[in-house]
Amino acid sequence: MDKFYLVYIDDNLDTFLSRYLDEEFHVDDYELDFTEIEFKPENGYESLLSNPKVQSANIIFIDSRLFENRTVTSGKFTGEEFKLVLKKFFPFIEVIVITQNDIDLEIDKIAKYDVGSGQEPFGYYSSKIPEVIDNAVKNIKQYQMLGGMFKNNNSWDEVLKDKIIATLNGKSTYDALSKKDIDNLILAFKEIQEQLDE
Repeated sequence: MDKFYLVYIDDNLDTFLSRYLDEEFHVDDYELDFTEIEFKPENGYESLLSNPKVQSANIIFIDSRLFENRTVTSGKFTGEEFKLVLKKFFPFIEVIVITQNDIDLEIDKIAKYDVGSGQEPFGYYSSKIPEVIDNAVKNIKQYQMLGGMFKNNNSWDEVLKDKIIATLNGKSTYDALSKKDIDNLILAFKEIQEQLDE
């Protein structure tokens, strides 16, 4: 049976979401290995990019407000922006943003369970999460299949093949980039976000 690694990252972990992903979510087609990371803002985003659990994840749930309204060493930015950064270094990880904010129909997100909604938390999450995880797993399987084809095709340059396969396996070129490079990338994403908000 296929096994996929799911990581939930939040500075204020939603215990209902954690319990749902760890104990309640089950399917017959694949197995999920769940772990959570309680983000410490003072450690900055670099701590996540270099975290082995993040690097080896197949699916990441990340809080939208993870980096907002906090004093972080590298400034404030949203989970949506961090999703772009993760995709830069780990393009084959499926990243799902969860939020307490209003859902923006133009950006793919899942609303966190609202205690005041009157719904039962596991019932709420079971109506939202299985389809999202199934879609993520489908994409990951496709990456893996294409990676296998790519690896076996001798027409490609070996260095390029090694880099692509390493990235597919959770080994990023992050170490080759400086903090300044990453900060500049985040600033560029922030400028794009500000233009979209206007």
